[in-house]
Amino acid sequence: MILYPPERFDVNEWFVLSAVALVFIVSFLLPKRLSAIEITVIAVFSLYLSQTVDSLIAVTPFDFYDVSDSAKYEIMDIVIYYLLYPPVAYIFLHFYDRLQLNTIRLILYVIGWSLLTAFLEWLSVLCHVFTYKGWHIVYSPFVYIGVYTLNILVLRITRHWERGGGEWKQARKVPR
Repeated sequence: MILYPPERFDVNEWFVLSAVALVFIVSFLLPKRLSAIEITVIAVFSLYLSQTVDSLIAVTPFDFYDVSDSAKYEIMDIVIYYLLYPPVAYIFLHFYDRLQLNTIRLILYVIGWSLLTAFLEWLSVLCHVFTYKGWHIVYSPFVYIGVYTLNILVLRITRHWERGGGEWKQARKVPR
C-alpha cells in the first residue's frame, strides 16, 4: 500500500489536526476510569472498525465518499484513524462508565453522541475532510448508533474477561 502526502495542506488538514489536539487534551485531562487493557482493546477495535467500514463503503464498488483530498490513502487518513477515532471512543466510554446510566438514559446517551458525531462530521464535510459521492449525512447517525453500541459491547466483554470471567485472568500452572 502506498501512502500519499496531502495534495495541498489546507483547511481539511488544519481541521483534523485541531480535532486531534482537542480530543487528546480532553482525553488526558479526564480522570482515569478505564484500565490499560480496556484502553488498548478499545483503541485497536476503533482502528479496526473505522478502517473496515471505510474499506467497505468508501471504495469500489460503493465509493460513497473520499477521506481527505482524494481517493488515495493519505498521511492524514492515518492521522484520522490512529489519532482521532480512538480518543473519541475513549471519551465516549469514559462518560458511559462514569454516568452508570439506566436503559432509557443509555439509549438517549448513545443517540446524543451519534447526533453530536454526525454534526462534527457535517463540519468536517464543510472543511473538505470528507467528500460525499453518494453518502448523505442523514445516514451517519444510524451508523454511529451502531459504532457506539459496539464500543459499549467491546468494553463490557473486555471487562468480563479482565475481571476473571474468561481465561485471561486464570493462571495456569505449568508443570516443572
